[in-house]
Amino acid sequence: MAFVMLMAAFVGTAKAQSVSPVDFMRNNPHNVFANPAFFTSEYGYFDMGLGGINVNIQNIGLRYDKFFRFNENGQPVVVDLNQGVASLRNENYLNTFVDFGVFNCGRRTKYGYFTYNHRFRVMESLRYNKDMISLLVEGNAAFVGDSNPAKEELDLALHTYQEFDFGYQMCLTEQLNIGVRFKFLMGFANARSKALGFQLKTDPDSYALTASGALDLKATTPYQMSMEHGELSIVDSRFNIVNLFKNYGTGVDLGAEYKINEQFGIAAAINDFGFIKWNNHAVRFVGSLEDAGSLYHDGALVFEGLTQDQIDGLMNDPEYLAKFVDTLANYYDLRSEALQGYFTGLNPTMMVRGYYDLTPQHRFSAQLLGYFSGIGFMPALTLAYTGSFADKYDVVTSYTMMPGSYDNLGVGLSANFGGMLIYVATNSIFGLFNPANRTQMHVQLGLSFTSGQSISRSETIIIKDIVAEAESEKEE
Repeated sequence: MAFVMLMAAFVGTAKAQSVSPVDFMRNNPHNVFANPAFFTSEYGYFDMGLGGINVNIQNIGLRYDKFFRFNENGQPVVVDLNQGVASLRNENYLNTFVDFGVFNCGRRTKYGYFTYNHRFRVMESLRYNKDMISLLVEGNAAFVGDSNPAKEELDLALHTYQEFDFGYQMCLTEQLNIGVRFKFLMGFANARSKALGFQLKTDPDSYALTASGALDLKATTPYQMSMEHGELSIVDSRFNIVNLFKNYGTGVDLGAEYKINEQFGIAAAINDFGFIKWNNHAVRFVGSLEDAGSLYHDGALVFEGLTQDQIDGLMNDPEYLAKFVDTLANYYDLRSEALQGYFTGLNPTMMVRGYYDLTPQHRFSAQLLGYFSGIGFMPALTLAYTGSFADKYDVVTSYTMMPGSYDNLGVGLSANFGGMLIYVATNSIFGLFNPANRTQMHVQLGLSFTSGQSISRSETIIIKDIVAEAESEKEE
C-alpha cells in the first residue's frame, strides 16, 4: 500500500508536451521553445521567476460527466458506472507537463540571437487499460475463460529535472533561418515501469480465479528508499544539496525555418533529444508471486472461493480480516534492489509547420507535432491564426486535435508595454472553466522585460552583411 501511495504522489505532483498558442506568436521571444530557429525581433529581454509558467494536464480516460446522469439543471442525480466504463478507451492516459522558467534572457549579436534559459520541468505519462476500471465495476463475470482474461496494466514514465540551455539562431539568407539549443540537465526524480500489473482469469465451470503478474520499476528520488516484503521505508531522509548534481544529462534542440516566398513558409524542429543518467539513490522495485502456501500453483495464485466461516470472519472480525490480507500478501514478494545507475532518454518532440501570410500582419498556420512520452507516441494536429501588430502585439486562436482529445480551442494574447512583455494563453479555453469534463487543462503565462527596441529580419541576414563587407573592402 505504501508503494501505491508513493506512485500516486508521483503522478499527482507531476503529460505530454503541450501545444500552446505562444508557439505561434511572432513578437514574443518565448516562441523559440517551439523552434530555436524562429526569428526574434526584440533586441534583448530577460525575466526571473514569472518569465514563463506553463502547466498542461491531459486526461484521456476517466471523465466526471460520463459516470453520472444529470437533471435539467445540470446537477448529477444518478451514478451510472456502466456508462462510465463504456466511455473509456482500451488504453487511457493521464499526462502532465509543467515548465517553470527560473531565469531566461536573450540578446541580439551581430550575426544572430543568443539565448540562455534555466527551467524546472516535469514530464509525466501514466497509461492504464480499460479492464482496470471495468473489473471493479462489473466484477469478474465479464472475464470468463482462458481467452478472455482481465488484464490490469499500468505503464508509468516520469522525469523531473532542471534544464540549463544555451541557444543561438541565425538568418543565413533571405529565405533560411537556423537555430540550435544545447542543454545541460540536472535530474531530480525519475520513475519508469517495465512491468506493472496482473492478469486475472475466471474458470467458466468452477469460477475459480487465477491471478498472475509482476512489478518491475526503476526509480530515483532525492531520498534513499528501500522495500522489504511490501513495506516501504526511507533509509536516509536528510536532504543534501550535493545530490542535485549527481543525476546529470545533456540534450539538444535543432530547428530551421524557410520562407518559400512572401506568402508561404515552412518550419521544422526536433526538441529534447538527449538523456539523463540517474545515479543518486537509484533503486529498482520488483515483485513476483511466491510459493507461500496452498493457493500457489504453477506461478499463479489460484483462488477457488470462500467458506461461510471465512466470509463471516472477513465481514465481522477486523483481526481476522487483517490476518487474511497479510496471508495473501505473503504470496507476493515486493522488494527493492539498489542500482549503480541507469540511463533514460528525454521525451523528444518533432514538429513540422507550414504557414501562409495573408498580409504581413495576418498568418494562418498548420502544424503537425509528434511527442514521445516514454511509453508511447502521440501526434497532434494544430490549426492556428496569428495577428501580429506594430511589432508589439500578438493575438492567436488555435484548434488542436490528438487521439482521444478533439475539443481543444485555444486563445493567446501577448503585449509589450514600454519594455514590459505580458502574455497569457491556453490551448483549451473550455478546460479552464470545466476541467473535470475536458481532456485538456492548460495555462501558460509570463512577464518579461525587454529592451523596447526591435529589428527587422532583413537587417540580420548574414550573407547580405558578408557580401556588403567584402564589396566595401574591395572599394578600399
